[in-house]
Amino acid sequence: MSVGMGTFFQKLHIDAELFTNVKKRFFAIARTILPILKSSYVFYGAYAALLLLLFFAPITITPLDLYGDFASPDSPVSLRFGFSFPPLFLLPLVSLFVCASFFIKYRFQKDFRKLRYALIFASLSVYLLCVAFCVVSNANCFEWFFKIPFYIYFIFLLALVSHFYYAFLGIVFLRNKNPEYAEYKKLRVRRFSLKHKFTFIIIAMIIVIFFAFMILILNSYKKMFTEAVSDVGRAQAEQTAAVYDTAEGKYEKIAAFFEEQRVSNEYAETPFERIDVIITSKRDEFIFIDDWESKVLPDYDVFAYTTGKPKEIDDSEKSVTREQARDYLKRYKSGLYRKQFVFNKASKTCKYIYPVTIARKEGRRLLGFSIVTYRQQVLMRQFFRTKIFVFTVATIFLYLTVILSILLADFIFNPLLFLRKNVHKTSNSIEKILNGKAKNVSSALKFSDTIKTNDEIKDLSLEIGEMVTLIKGIMPYVSFSTLQHAEKIGAESDSQKKSTTSRDLCFLFTDIRGFTSLCEGLPPKKVVEILNHYLDIETQIILENGGDVDKFVGDEMMAFFSGPRKEINACKAAMEIRAAMREQQQLSMEDGTAYISIGIGIHSGEVIFGSVGSRTRKDFTSIGDTVNLAARLESANKAYGSKSIITETVYKKLRDSFICRELDFITVKGKTEPVRIYEILQEKNRAVKNEMAEKLIEIKSLFEHGLEFYRAQNWQESEKCFSDCAIKYNDLPSVVFLDRINHFKTNPPPTDWDGVFKMAVK
Repeated sequence: MSVGMGTFFQKLHIDAELFTNVKKRFFAIARTILPILKSSYVFYGAYAALLLLLFFAPITITPLDLYGDFASPDSPVSLRFGFSFPPLFLLPLVSLFVCASFFIKYRFQKDFRKLRYALIFASLSVYLLCVAFCVVSNANCFEWFFKIPFYIYFIFLLALVSHFYYAFLGIVFLRNKNPEYAEYKKLRVRRFSLKHKFTFIIIAMIIVIFFAFMILILNSYKKMFTEAVSDVGRAQAEQTAAVYDTAEGKYEKIAAFFEEQRVSNEYAETPFERIDVIITSKRDEFIFIDDWESKVLPDYDVFAYTTGKPKEIDDSEKSVTREQARDYLKRYKSGLYRKQFVFNKASKTCKYIYPVTIARKEGRRLLGFSIVTYRQQVLMRQFFRTKIFVFTVATIFLYLTVILSILLADFIFNPLLFLRKNVHKTSNSIEKILNGKAKNVSSALKFSDTIKTNDEIKDLSLEIGEMVTLIKGIMPYVSFSTLQHAEKIGAESDSQKKSTTSRDLCFLFTDIRGFTSLCEGLPPKKVVEILNHYLDIETQIILENGGDVDKFVGDEMMAFFSGPRKEINACKAAMEIRAAMREQQQLSMEDGTAYISIGIGIHSGEVIFGSVGSRTRKDFTSIGDTVNLAARLESANKAYGSKSIITETVYKKLRDSFICRELDFITVKGKTEPVRIYEILQEKNRAVKNEMAEKLIEIKSLFEHGLEFYRAQNWQESEKCFSDCAIKYNDLPSVVFLDRINHFKTNPPPTDWDGVFKMAVK
């Protein structure tokens, strides 16, 4: 037992090793084959082989013999091959060209891509048209489609899929040929677009209309065709009954007539299966054709005459029961037999039936029925072929409809989609500006008119372009805050209330010193040019540091900053503005023209931020003590000879980033509460880089010590500190305090003096 179990586990181990080895070999082969399948070798070879397969493979079968037993599984099928159709000789020629183009591409680096595509698409189209021709020519009954071997359907499906692939490959090529479409694909939203809706609606409408029209026409044609063939069958049944009546039932005359019908049937376009005469064996019962309804009909059980072979005829068709006879007579009396045949589902035959009578003095005596039998496939062959032709043409038409609808949708809607793409890009530019992700400059707003058509879409694109141009022209005159909050501003007071908020902002005011005297004697155009030059420099610096210009008032500018680093950004912008103005001063000195200086005031705090103005003209701005104080500080530079004054609120936020000195403790005009002000000397990192840190720190130390003695009314020590600073560094604020000290020496301040300086001017 243990030996057997050991053998079992040993065999299991060997099988596991074998499976592992097979798996490793499989993946090794897969890794080798996959790159080959992805290469151009397979692409060229596959289509060359496909074209040869279509040429040499069977394309169809011949029509079925409707008079034989074609329903038998053993019935022979005659195949027709592709090379039997002259147009399909294009296939091997194109296959040869595909192989040659592959050699030329890798030998001479010359690609015939467009020509190769056109030839393969044309050859596949020719093949499919030949298949359609074969179906229309050879399909003579429904069973014909079941006799076609499966591999023919597979080859046809392969050709159809390839043709469909090449058709859409051409559509994709036409799309990608336009660079606008490639750009649109990157921007488009994944959804059921207007173009898709149009395509599906057009295709659905054409399918519904075409199939409804086709079914209506086929039904009308079937009715007309049925009546036409019924006339022939009815006439044959009536003629047979008339011959029987004329011959008085004599065999010689009737047999001669049946032989004549048998011979002529061999040359008929729509031959019948046979003609039968079935009569009753009860000759003693006299039933007349005019009063059969009141009589009990007998069974008609004598198979008297036939053009067929009696041994091959089923017994059920050699007699007519009394129920069948009554139904036939009803059809005769109503005239329905003239328009419609009697269909036998079991044998799939169509019968035209007419009563057989013999004239007597009492009336026409009913003896039986003449029956003309057709095979359904034979009788309806022409209608079936017409139906196949219509369905084939409809299929080709619908296939072309799908392709042409897509092309039509591209032709109509692609310009509209490209326009939407251009508008979307412009909208994104505006959104980026409003979100602060792009600069509020007119160059950031772009609209590209790429529409090439000459229609209403082109006109719309031009009008949108003109609108964007107008907006670009207006943008420099509108503040960034106004743009950001424009959608919140409404004509109604409720809307205006919603758009007004309280915000914590940092404000920066600038003023160009001596600009009025600079512009004396200059023409207005030159004045505006000089002013715009300096304001443009300031504006660019403020925008680069995350601020926004609220408004210009002559040579003054009001800007504000928001966010957690608003004070640092504002002071950084102030230092950069001062550096830029020093460069402009240097250029002016070199040119021999008058130069200007600038004063800056910065304060941070709560303001009322919202829409201000009338119903017809509004501005989104800030109002409050914070704004007023910042404006007063800018003017205070004139009194101290300083360049950039900030409040203690701002100083507390940037004491680690900038070298600042306390300047004074003042009350500005219109305010009673004193504020401590500071002057920004330089950004610490830049001061260290320029090796000015020690100098600025010494200025700060001398001035603040002097200020300390000044407030303590120690005029001697204070004067010493300010004098050292003024003489050594030409510090103008120190000169200002020296003048104050001289004044207080002769005019001492009151005993309750707290060191606050009251400014009498704005």
